[in-house]
Amino acid sequence: MSLVIDRQVIEYQDPNTGIAIRQYVLIAKTPKINCLLSHANLFLMNEARSSLNTSNRYSSILSMFYRFLSTEPNFANKEVANYHALVTNFDIRRWQVSRQTERIAKQSSSPSSETIYEDAKILLGYFHWLNNNGYLTNVNVQLKTCIANFKSERMLAYIQAKARVTKNAKNIRVLDKEARQFAFNSLITSEEIRQYLTSFVDPAYAVMFKLALGTAMRPIDLCKFPYIGDRKNVHILPYSEMDSEKLTFEYTAYGSKGNKTRTIVIHRDDLKMLDECYIKPLYDDRRKRYKERYGKDCPLSVLFLNEQGVPITPKMTTSRGTAAKKKALENYKGFRDSIVFYDSRHWWPTIFLIQFFGDDLLTKAVDYLWAACGEALKTQMGHSDLETTFAHYVDKARVMMGAAKGRTTELITQAHAGVHAVIGQIENGKLTDAGKVS
Repeated sequence: MSLVIDRQVIEYQDPNTGIAIRQYVLIAKTPKINCLLSHANLFLMNEARSSLNTSNRYSSILSMFYRFLSTEPNFANKEVANYHALVTNFDIRRWQVSRQTERIAKQSSSPSSETIYEDAKILLGYFHWLNNNGYLTNVNVQLKTCIANFKSERMLAYIQAKARVTKNAKNIRVLDKEARQFAFNSLITSEEIRQYLTSFVDPAYAVMFKLALGTAMRPIDLCKFPYIGDRKNVHILPYSEMDSEKLTFEYTAYGSKGNKTRTIVIHRDDLKMLDECYIKPLYDDRRKRYKERYGKDCPLSVLFLNEQGVPITPKMTTSRGTAAKKKALENYKGFRDSIVFYDSRHWWPTIFLIQFFGDDLLTKAVDYLWAACGEALKTQMGHSDLETTFAHYVDKARVMMGAAKGRTTELITQAHAGVHAVIGQIENGKLTDAGKVS
């Protein structure tokens, strides 16, 4: 039986900067006591505290590895607090092999070999940090014995036998090809959007997904979107109280990924959708539930609340997004298992490039024109590597326009009216093939 590790979010102030920090900590639950994994938690504090999402990923990998170690004979009856000092390069490699073996046994496309490799690199980063900070370990991060070679014929045969699957079952290479296909064709289709939106039990999440489609906001930005803004966002109000003559509004996202600040452009149609689909019908009632629960008025800086009046967090969007996906998979045969809430972020840059280039996107080489729209793309997405971002979304936009065929002109026209107009056509069944990946 593997070790039970509890992951909890803690909040504290950085003693040097005074900045509020939120990060995950790992607590090992043993029959006698609950033990803080101090070395792992120090690593998370130093290397992953800039982003709660990063802390979530890193802590998840460390938790997974510690749980694996607890099932290994060499770690039987050993104190979990000392695991870091006992681990060798071969333990890390065995962990990778065990994940691949479990994957093959389940005939699953995830986690892919690439994911397993990337997770192992983060784990090596943990031991590299321990070594550099004077903590004793048996891991030599310079040696290649840490990394499992899944291209080796001998390794492939071993894993296939270990997983106890027949020769006719899918092997690592086949499953990795499927995983790459899911990754390449990850642009959510029109029909998938329609099904996904109708699969949320709480309409607040559907509204958040629509807002993300129209703005490319990350979940962390959506959850911080205010009812009434302050600082540079004092003009952010319910749409009925804003200047309806303006076509777009700027919104400054504070404390975004990497604790950065960036400016996002929001089309008035998306603010109107927010007002009509969430603020007017739901917000007042949820504010009352917030007050009943917490004994105080809901801050004006908080907009999105769930049905119980609890402020929605990025983790909650992921959880509810997964639940909506499961429901959509049951009701729509063509809905892909790879779809996640975060796919909404890829929609805006695709529509933006269709709007910017129009038919030239399919008929001309647009690479040399990237500087003309690059700054807008960089600002909205919050990316630093602009050239790679541009090339990636140009490919997606071309796929979408090519698939739309006869509806291309309609798609381009609607892009000028804001992404919400395109979503409206999707919900009404007028663009069901636009964006469909063949």
